[in-house]
Amino acid sequence: MFETLDKMFLAGLGAMTMTKEKAEQIFDDYVKKGQAEREHKSGFVKEILETAEKTRSDMEKLVSEQVKKAIASIPLATKDDLKRVEQKLDQLLASKGS
Repeated sequence: MFETLDKMFLAGLGAMTMTKEKAEQIFDDYVKKGQAEREHKSGFVKEILETAEKTRSDMEKLVSEQVKKAIASIPLATKDDLKRVEQKLDQLLASKGS
């Protein structure tokens, strides 16, 4: 599981640093190597940026889910737990004052 998370994290980091300029530079390198034709640049850049945005979004969801799972496995008091304790304490203090 952690190996997959590591790979997704690294891929996400790469995607998070993707900019239009970087995508254009990658495409220009492909053109120089003869692996792409210049007239396809705008479509390539658009596709790369869309993929980067989806990867960022997927990474955010994955991290959020993993954090929620980690927190759920730790016996921590919730806001509702604290609210119940406060209410009990208020009741006890009110009954002592009477």
